[in-house]
Amino acid sequence: MYKKRLLVSFFVILLVGKISANEVSFTLEIHGVNVNGGTVIGGIYSNNSYNTRNPPEFDFQRDPVNNIIYFTLQIPQGEWVIQVFQDTNDNGRLDFGLFGIPREPIGISNWNGRGSPGNFNRHKVSIYNGSRIAVQLSPR
Repeated sequence: MYKKRLLVSFFVILLVGKISANEVSFTLEIHGVNVNGGTVIGGIYSNNSYNTRNPPEFDFQRDPVNNIIYFTLQIPQGEWVIQVFQDTNDNGRLDFGLFGIPREPIGISNWNGRGSPGNFNRHKVSIYNGSRIAVQLSPR
């Protein structure tokens, strides 16, 4: 019985080590932040969660301490879409106006703020160890 537990424990540790080994560290830069404009909230989406409007796999919040916010995140290596907004009324969600147009500054990876955002393939970025991804908040 003891040997069986030891063997199972060994495989669990091996599996956990393999899962965490797939995570990489990258730097996210958020440009166009209004220092007095409310919390910056964001999410990192996979193909499944972005195209189906499910919650992000990873989310984050940062105080607007500067016009550009830099911070490091750890996620599995791969292709992701990063979406951020500045919560100007501090209600914890992105507010929309007429015709579904965001009323708060929003930024999406690989989007210049003009026109409608596209699907996952249009906005995906490849995240690998040491990546530096910049997202620009569009003024509203």
